[in-house]
Amino acid sequence: MLLVPSEEEEGRWSVYNVIDTHDRTYNNNLKLKSSLLYGKCFSGSSLGWLVVVNEDYTITLYKPYYFISSSSSNPKTTTHVNLPCLLPRPLSDYDDILEEDFYDVDVDDDDPEEFYYEGSEYHVSKVLITASPLTNNKNNIIPNHECIVVVIYGHMCELACIRYGKDTTWTKIIDEKFPKGFEDVAHYKGKFYVLTFDGALVSFQYPNLNTGITTYMEFVAPNIRSLEGISRRYLVVSSCSGELLSVERYIFLNEDGYERITKNFRVLKLDLDVDGNGGGKWLEKKSLGDIALFVGDNSSIAVLASEFNIQPNCIYFTHDHIGLATKTTRNCDLGVYNLENQTFKFNYNLPSTIFHMICKRHPIWIEPPISSINFN
Repeated sequence: MLLVPSEEEEGRWSVYNVIDTHDRTYNNNLKLKSSLLYGKCFSGSSLGWLVVVNEDYTITLYKPYYFISSSSSNPKTTTHVNLPCLLPRPLSDYDDILEEDFYDVDVDDDDPEEFYYEGSEYHVSKVLITASPLTNNKNNIIPNHECIVVVIYGHMCELACIRYGKDTTWTKIIDEKFPKGFEDVAHYKGKFYVLTFDGALVSFQYPNLNTGITTYMEFVAPNIRSLEGISRRYLVVSSCSGELLSVERYIFLNEDGYERITKNFRVLKLDLDVDGNGGGKWLEKKSLGDIALFVGDNSSIAVLASEFNIQPNCIYFTHDHIGLATKTTRNCDLGVYNLENQTFKFNYNLPSTIFHMICKRHPIWIEPPISSINFN
């Protein structure tokens, strides 16, 4: 499902279904299925949970009732999970930030406190959830201690994690060897993998909080970025093929910085234990076969296209948050890229009147349970 700002009511989201089990004409049209009243910008989605950063920098995981499996004991109940305050910057820092005029937040320039609260929506850039935070135990819904939440947050794109129902505070993942910040995170074969802004792939395991150790990262594979242009990279775990993929997206920017359009994609797969030395390297993948990928502010998704009657060998992408959202009605950078013939279909059938709203509320993919894909 794709959530985009509604043109009918402020604070409402339109919910579109990209999966059409009766029509495989590939006409690039989305079907409006429902709407969602929620007056916040979503900071991410993972395993069907939407992520919201509140004004006090606490985190809410939110699942609308129609994304809950029909097998649930109460399928019409919207579910919330609350997580602790996520390490905000000191309020004193915002005097310097306002002078830089970097963030596009509509607040009083002389009021850093207002900026502090308004800026909470931009505090988190990526969220990964390893398992549902709630589990059913003899018809009682209880916290799932196997659920680990990892976030990339703050202006330095740092890492932090928490085990829901067990930890009471967030733990920062720190390693002085990798100081440049992180771009995406994935959970693959029992380890967490993260991409640095320097292009390296590193891994870490969930920390043992009893040891007091703060360095957990291991170098896995070097950067091979070679194509020109501004790029955004996504990690995708493909359970269909058993591979860890890196999707590189190349974006063209207009001179004013507000018009952007994706020009190219490249898909790489991780080859571990190269030559038996324990390292890894990226290999370009020319075809996805029957797999389709969904990338954006969400935890990236890989599905078998034939199971859902969607386009195989394609990348479905959204106009994500990376600080360069359009302010016009001329351009919205979301669509489908066909890896085989290297062609794009942009904007689906979305009304152009919503494009200016994307500056502050970015479209986002959310993964519904199979039983709710054709909800009415």
